[in-house]
Amino acid sequence: MVIIGLGYFFAFYDILTLSFAIVSPMIQQLKMTRLEISEAVSVSLFGYIIGAYFVATVSDYWGRRWGLITNAILIAIGSLGSALSTNAIVLIASRLIAGMGIGAEIAIINTYISEITPAPIRGKMVQFTYLAGALGFAVTPFIAFALIPISPIGWRWLFGLGALVAAAIVPLRYLMPESPRWLTIKGKFDEAERVVRTLESFAEKKVRPLPPVPPPLPEKLLSKFPTAELFNRKYGPRLLMAVLFWFFDYMLAYGVIGFAPYIFVAAGFTFTTATWYIALGSIGYIVGALSMAPIADKWERKYLVASAFSIATLAVFLYAVAVGIRSPIILTIGAFLGAFATAFAVPAYTYTAELFPTRARASGFAIADGVGHLGGAVVPFIIYLVFNPLNPLSTGVWTFVLLGIFEIIATLIVLTGPRTTKLRLEQVSD
Repeated sequence: MVIIGLGYFFAFYDILTLSFAIVSPMIQQLKMTRLEISEAVSVSLFGYIIGAYFVATVSDYWGRRWGLITNAILIAIGSLGSALSTNAIVLIASRLIAGMGIGAEIAIINTYISEITPAPIRGKMVQFTYLAGALGFAVTPFIAFALIPISPIGWRWLFGLGALVAAAIVPLRYLMPESPRWLTIKGKFDEAERVVRTLESFAEKKVRPLPPVPPPLPEKLLSKFPTAELFNRKYGPRLLMAVLFWFFDYMLAYGVIGFAPYIFVAAGFTFTTATWYIALGSIGYIVGALSMAPIADKWERKYLVASAFSIATLAVFLYAVAVGIRSPIILTIGAFLGAFATAFAVPAYTYTAELFPTRARASGFAIADGVGHLGGAVVPFIIYLVFNPLNPLSTGVWTFVLLGIFEIIATLIVLTGPRTTKLRLEQVSD
C-alpha cells in the first residue's frame, strides 16, 4: 500500500501541475496560443484514455504488477519531457505520454487494491490508499506556490520533480505481490496460494485468529480478449452507466482543475492570491479522504458517490459567486468543498472496479474511466467558447454554473447502478 500510495501521490500531483504552469512564464517562453493551452490540457486526457485501455489490457493478460510498472515508466517519461519542453509541440506530446501513464495508474491501482482486500473493508482500503493521492492534490498548490514565483523556469522544476519520483518508483513495484485473483483465472493456482499464504501469515501476526475461510465462489477463466467479455446483456449496461457518469463528472473535474486558476486571474485575482486561496482550500482533500474512510463500507456505494457529487456541485456554484463578487473568502470555501468532494468521491473508483469480472476488470475500469475522460477532454473547448477573458466576470460565472449542471447529470446517472457494498467481487460480477 505504501508503494501504491507513492504512485497515487505523484499521479495526482502530475494532474495538477499543468493548471499552475499555464499561469506561469511557461506560456510566454514556449510562445503558446490560447488554443495550444487548451490542446495541452486536452491531449493529456486523450493520453489517459489510450494508456488506461492498452496498459489495462496488458494487466489483464500479463498481470497487475507489470501494468503498475508500465504506468510509472510512462509518467516518468512524460513528466521529464514536459520539464525539458522547448516549444508547444514538445509539451503537448509529453503531456500525451504522461496522461497515458496516469490513466493506466488509476485504473490498475483500483483494480489491484479491490482484488487483494476482503469484501467487508474493500472500500476503506481503497480510501486509505487514495489518501496518498489526496495529499498529492493538497500539496501540489503549495509546491507550485513555492517554485513558480522564484524562478522563470520554476515550472520546469514543477514537472521535473514528478519525473524524478516516478522513475524511483519503478524498481519498488517489482517487490509487490501479484493479485491472487488474477493468478487464479490464469490457472496459476500454486503461485496464487503462495501469495495468499504470505498475506495470511502477515495478518496472523497482527490479529489472531483469522476468521474462517468462506466457501469459494465460481470464477470463469479468461478464454477470449478481455474487452469482448464486457459487451453482453450483463456488463454492457453497467459499462454504459459508468462511462456516462464519469463523462459528466470529469467535465466538472477537469474544467476546474485545468482552468480555475486561469479564470480567477483573468477575473482580477493575482496569481499568488488565487493560488494561495486554492492551496488553503486544498486541505479539503485530506479532510474528505479521512472523513470517508470510516463510512466507506457502511453505506451503499452508489449513494456515497452521489453525495460526493452533490457537494462538488455546491462547490463549483460557490466558485461562480466568488468570481461574480471577487470574494477570496467564498473562493476559499468553494476550493475546500471542491477538494473535500473529490476525496469523498473515491468510492466511485471502488464502485467502478466492482462492476466487472476479474477476467476483464482492469479493461472494464479502463474503458469506463478512460472513455469517461472524453468529458474532460472536450470541456477545455467548451470553456474556450464560453469564457471570454475580455469579459471575465459574467462569462466566468456562467462557465462555473455550466460545470455544476454537468455534475448534477452525473449524480442522477450513478444512482441507476447496482448495489455492491460488502458483497464479494464474484457475487457482484459473476
